[in-house]
Amino acid sequence: MRRMWAAITLSSFGGWLGLLACTALAQHLTHQQSTLTTGAAFAGVFLVRLAPDLLFGPLAAALADKLDRRKTVIVGDLSAGLLYASIAAGYNLVWLYVAQFLTEAAGLFTQPAKQVIQVAIVPKRHLATANQVSLFSVYGTAPIAAGILALLSAANRLIDGGNGPTTDHVGTAIVVALLLTALTYVVSTVTVFVSRHDIPVLPAAHEREMRIISLLHEGVSFVRAQPLIRGLYVGIIGAFAAGGLTIGVAALWVGTLSAGTAGYSIMFGTVFTGLAIGMLIGPRVLPGYTRGRVFGLAIGCAGVTLLTMSLVRDFTLAAGLAAVVGICSGMAWIIGYTLIGQEVEDRLRGRIFAFVLSSVRIVLLLTIAVGPVLAGALGPHSITVGDDSHLTLSGPGLTLLIGGVLAIIVSYYAASRATRSRLRLREILRRRVMRSGLARPGEHAGLFVSVDGVDAAATAGYTALLVAALHRRGLIATVTAEPTDSPLGHRVAELLRREDPVEQVEPETAALLSAADRAEHVAGTIRPALERGEVVVCDGYVLTSLAVHGGGLDADVDRIRSINAWSTGDLLPDLSLVAASTDDEVRPDDAAGAVRAALLEAADEDLDRCAVCPAEVPESLPQEVLDRLQRLIDARASMLAAAKPHHSPGNTLSKR
Repeated sequence: MRRMWAAITLSSFGGWLGLLACTALAQHLTHQQSTLTTGAAFAGVFLVRLAPDLLFGPLAAALADKLDRRKTVIVGDLSAGLLYASIAAGYNLVWLYVAQFLTEAAGLFTQPAKQVIQVAIVPKRHLATANQVSLFSVYGTAPIAAGILALLSAANRLIDGGNGPTTDHVGTAIVVALLLTALTYVVSTVTVFVSRHDIPVLPAAHEREMRIISLLHEGVSFVRAQPLIRGLYVGIIGAFAAGGLTIGVAALWVGTLSAGTAGYSIMFGTVFTGLAIGMLIGPRVLPGYTRGRVFGLAIGCAGVTLLTMSLVRDFTLAAGLAAVVGICSGMAWIIGYTLIGQEVEDRLRGRIFAFVLSSVRIVLLLTIAVGPVLAGALGPHSITVGDDSHLTLSGPGLTLLIGGVLAIIVSYYAASRATRSRLRLREILRRRVMRSGLARPGEHAGLFVSVDGVDAAATAGYTALLVAALHRRGLIATVTAEPTDSPLGHRVAELLRREDPVEQVEPETAALLSAADRAEHVAGTIRPALERGEVVVCDGYVLTSLAVHGGGLDADVDRIRSINAWSTGDLLPDLSLVAASTDDEVRPDDAAGAVRAALLEAADEDLDRCAVCPAEVPESLPQEVLDRLQRLIDARASMLAAAKPHHSPGNTLSKR
């Protein structure tokens, strides 16, 4: 992992430094010609870098899962290094364009290959953190590359005696930057070559035998058929479009704010710095919400910020808002990228990553290029407000406003796709369970109450209060707990208590074992008691598993939920007491806090069934809980039987 991180960081830094050096070289080679020619030469660098994505993007996406990814990275990075060195040696505008085209064509294959290698060697529970580190390195090196080129230019000034850079000295700085870029790619190549035996990412036989068109069709069909992936894709593209528009019109926009060239440099660095920060903090923001929700909120926040920026006339405030756009875009990118990596199986991952990365580059470069043109075409407009006031919007300001509106629309679409996908999955699972004959929700005569939480003493205390309240109402409760007091339950408890990382099982294994124990528990104890008309009080049920295995161990929450729906016959409690305080601050790096946040989130998604109670057990149940309990008892008064107590206490401490 460290070696792959080093390879990604070095090549990313080289890519940004190479881009800046090539644009500077294009301007330098045409500086004695007209301003129009110089501007065209500058824009030409972006156009030739964009062309491979437009021409070969689908081909690269199809081949990403067909070629040996290790060889792809080694050959691609070595080729890029040699091409940048040839640009420095050739010092020619035509060869500059040709070499940039070939470099970007190689990058279409190497970049997704590197990302897929990383996903393959990192355990899924650490994938979000690994993606943070990787993408932070990819985009966080942009300001560093700009600083290096600035330092080289400053060195030229010192060599020239401080009287301004001469033509020769400017060329020297560019050549040094290009050679440094070539060196980074060569070092990246050597790093991957040395680590090649530790990278088990040969493509599967199925992919090696398929034709390119079939591979491409399979990848595109997967994106089209999956609402969640489609929403993530559109959301990522929208986030980068917002950032690209900001960068594209920055030069013109800061001109309307009287900030000049220095202001443009600050704006460029601010957006990319914000992008890197957003990737670093993205998964840690709003830990009580699902990543899909945060993904949509981040894009929407970027849109609202762009709308605000379009009305701002102060450069300092504008620079701060530009940083917010970068942060929100970075958050959306890292969260969306991680979700795609988790949802897509390995054999398709190369194609999907190549497709997403290629689309991101196209949109980013297009919006950077189109932004100034659109701003010039729109021109300034003035809106009369009241009798004497006027609201003036510049062309760049109107462009930002349009970008903000588009980002808000994309935010709504991405969030709705994610939500509908989850609801659709739950409905499909429910129907399958109903067809299987396992599910009989609502048919039992008894009453099912669960107590869920992360503190064993708290859940045991609330269980005792519930039993006492039922006794006062003339009912006898069957008290049980999970993990159960069975051989399987004892095995689950033993595995969950292990603290040595070497002895711990995978989060998915623990979740499956708990679901198996719960299936036996429901079939042998809970459902028979309910069918006899008894009240069942269970200390720990599905919500506890979602919190412990999902929030605490980073297993997939939706899959834990679906597995438990199938294994229990879709049996859910009539009332769930959730012992977790909502007042304490949840720290993202706190394991207990992550479990509690997941528990509260699960409860928030089913408020009709769940009642959140204080973490500290009171002397009696809260009045709201007593009222809800009484309404349930009254609704089933004719079916509840005064049965003798049947205790299956299990080990209430073991589930922790």
